Amino acid sequence: MPPRQNPLADQELPGIFISADEISTKSQKEYLRWTRGRLQLAVLAAASGIVAATSKDDSWLETSSVCVALLSFIAALILEVHLLRDKPEERWYHGRAIAESAKTLAWRFMAIAEPFPVSLAPDRAEDVLLARIQDLFAESSANLPGLSVGSSQVTPSMRQIRASDLSTRKDTYLNLRVSDQQTWYEEKARQNEADGKRWRLTLVSFEIIGIAATIVTLLDITNLDVGAILAAAIAAGGAWIEVKQYDNLSSAYSLTAAELSFVRATGESISDEEKWSDYVVSAEQAISREHTMWLARRVGLRAARRNR
Repeated sequence: MPPRQNPLADQELPGIFISADEISTKSQKEYLRWTRGRLQLAVLAAASGIVAATSKDDSWLETSSVCVALLSFIAALILEVHLLRDKPEERWYHGRAIAESAKTLAWRFMAIAEPFPVSLAPDRAEDVLLARIQDLFAESSANLPGLSVGSSQVTPSMRQIRASDLSTRKDTYLNLRVSDQQTWYEEKARQNEADGKRWRLTLVSFEIIGIAATIVTLLDITNLDVGAILAAAIAAGGAWIEVKQYDNLSSAYSLTAAELSFVRATGESISDEEKWSDYVVSAEQAISREHTMWLARRVGLRAARRNR
């Protein structure tokens, strides 16, 4: 049987992976959207307050600016309360953890690695996979409302890959799992590096403009404190960088991509079922290591913000 070249679509993985992945992706977008909106409203409120403070007494501009500042603070408070009540950040983390765990189980099953060794009959191997997924669902469903197992946990593609010979399974795993993850980490590392540089340059530009604006204010050329407005924007930009963790993710993803290149090279020479099983277990640990560290960093940051 020739090695499979087409990527394994999400629909060809266990249903619990699809459900958890969708919840995680949706929750991530929601969390980032509300967080970005809250920061933008805070900057708008600060800018409106400064305009009001520098306006002439009882002018329409002062009244309008105060109203805008008030509405901005109220809207920002509503978004903050929504984030605290709905907790999209936690759904994002829990969903990603479940999705990655389900994908790891699926690939161990397809590659014929522990806990699905070659000695297990096909039906027995599927029973073990279903039991593991059932345990995963039972442990996680309370923390992830809306999680479902879908209509199928063992797809035809999964069965086809598991039924193939070692050479085909090896090529499939190295190409569609290890190399695919390596490429993903490389692309994400480059993207985070580029985004981090762009935001840093933006903040530096704001700081330079802020210096110039402050000098203009000191020279009494204008009574509008533009520097204070820029300071609020810089603070919001710094908070956004902390949320996105561009620099940390770029370094971590680059390191993981390099590690996976060595992982792939190690797997090329394996021609024994027992050694192959050990290799897949080790490779899955390498693939999931960065995700585990990412989750720990995210949870740690969340706890730190709560303790401030």
